[in-house]
This record gives sequence, C-alpha cells and structure tokens, in this order.
Amino acid sequence: MLRSRPLAATAAALLALGLASCGTVRVPAGPDAADPVCADIVLGAPPTVLDMERTETSSQGTAAWGSGEDTVVMRCGVTPPGPTTDLCTTLADENDVEVDWIVREVDEGTFLYTTYGREPAIDVSVPISAAGDQPSAAALDLTQVVTRHLEATDFCIGPGDETA
Repeated sequence: MLRSRPLAATAAALLALGLASCGTVRVPAGPDAADPVCADIVLGAPPTVLDMERTETSSQGTAAWGSGEDTVVMRCGVTPPGPTTDLCTTLADENDVEVDWIVREVDEGTFLYTTYGREPAIDVSVPISAAGDQPSAAALDLTQVVTRHLEATDFCIGPGDETA
C-alpha cells in the first residue's frame, strides 16, 4: 500500500513550519512522539548533521539542524511504514552500521527518509539546498543514534527476494 500523499503533505508541512523565526524550528510532533525511546533518541542525536549545528524545536520527539530553508528536521514517533513499492534502501555509515530507510522525494527539492523495520519510526526531512547531491548524508549522520535505541525487526527487500 502506498502512503505517498499523506507523507508528502506531512513533509511539506514540516518544511513550511520549519522556517520559524527566533531560532526555534516549528515542527509537528509524530503521533507517538511521547514514546520514552523518542526522548532517548532526541537526547542522543548528534550536535551536527551535514555539518550544520543543532537548533531548538517546538515539539516533543523532534530535532533540527540548520536554519531557514536549509533546515534538516528529524521526527521520532511517526507511523511506521508498512510494505511499499517506494524506494527502500540500506544505508551504512563509515563503521558499516546499517539502517533501512524508505526514501521519497516529497516535493521539488525535499527528500523524506523514514526508518523501515524499526519502532517507533523516525523520519528525516532533507532539503536539497542543505544536502546538495547527497541527501542521504543526513540519514547517515543519524545512523548511530537510530541503531543505539531501535532494534531492526524487518528489512528492505527487493523484487524476487525472500524473507527468512
């Protein structure tokens, strides 16, 4: 089942709300943002993503880096994606630690990465203006905090792959 339209609307809202004044990025919380694991994830999130400094957010279970249109936003406690035909990719950091992500271009110039096979799920909104030709680098910067707090229970598979 595809969930692109609701996710596109969510990401567009994130981008619009993320452009706040006074240094606080306005971010809508995910439905399960109050999950205690989300607090651990936010507290353990890195001080920089894409070499941008972390900034304050308005909602529980969220973190942001950068400012203005270049803001990268992470939300913990979003609805975990089910099976999909959208791109599901495994990203490995420099230590070969892997996280599976559903990747969607939600509007021109913004990618949304959503963890796959982990609960609560995390999404990361990445504007191309902040990431250039490497939007996946933002998700890679979050690999350690994701794997430290969320165990993988399912994995990306492609056509013809069999699950164990």
